[in-house]
Amino acid sequence: MPTALHHIIIGVSDRDAATRFFVDLLELRPPWENGFFSSVQLDDFLVVNFAAAPVAEPQHYAFLIGEEHFDRIRARFDADGTPYTADPPGRRPGEVGEVNPGGDGRRLYFRGPDGHLLEVLTARYTDVPAASAAG
Repeated sequence: MPTALHHIIIGVSDRDAATRFFVDLLELRPPWENGFFSSVQLDDFLVVNFAAAPVAEPQHYAFLIGEEHFDRIRARFDADGTPYTADPPGRRPGEVGEVNPGGDGRRLYFRGPDGHLLEVLTARYTDVPAASAAG
């Protein structure tokens, strides 16, 4: 069996509010109670568990989504005034960034519950050049 990420735990001050935020934004299936977690199935493999915990330092989470879903999120943020930016440091507010050189994919960053820096992107990052990956 290949190694795969099974679940993550996101510490939040209000797990139910955070769960509702993510379910609504990412258009996920309904959550369920999972011990002291509120859990959602992100895809066929990954579970996100929200735990009420003091959040000492914000984290970064990135979600790969489709083009139409991206457009819905951006339209929602434009309509309700949710600030977003094209880059993690926030130097390009209200813009959408490119994922890979050559314009492959779009991304935007925004703050979620408890100040976590969230990212939605429409293509995978090209982390390893093709020549390096083979050898």
